[in-house]
Amino acid sequence: MINKNPYIPAPVEITKIIDEVDTHDIKTFRLAFLNKEDEANFKYLPGQFAELSIYGKGESPIGIASSPTQTGYIEFTVQRAGAVVPGLVTSALHDLDEGAKIGIRGPLGNSWPIEFLEK
Repeated sequence: MINKNPYIPAPVEITKIIDEVDTHDIKTFRLAFLNKEDEANFKYLPGQFAELSIYGKGESPIGIASSPTQTGYIEFTVQRAGAVVPGLVTSALHDLDEGAKIGIRGPLGNSWPIEFLEK
């Protein structure tokens, strides 16, 4: 967990945005923690997610796409939600540019049981 208070998001910067596979509605966002202590405390396992906060819009639970062995950043692959009524948070995230600041809370949820594959 990043903060002692799980309801307070840690600030991160969008350092890279990747448009995925010839689509207009799926992007991967590479995020870097602004505080190195927050980065050190964000320990996650495969299958977990985080709440991404867009200031003034809200927050949304998004699965973590990057490997826990990678350091220096965390990635989330996000589809712009809502074909008829756009998702407020995912649409706002898709409208941001590299360098924008957002918030993150987590990691949350249960991890995927990798030990079952080892048997």
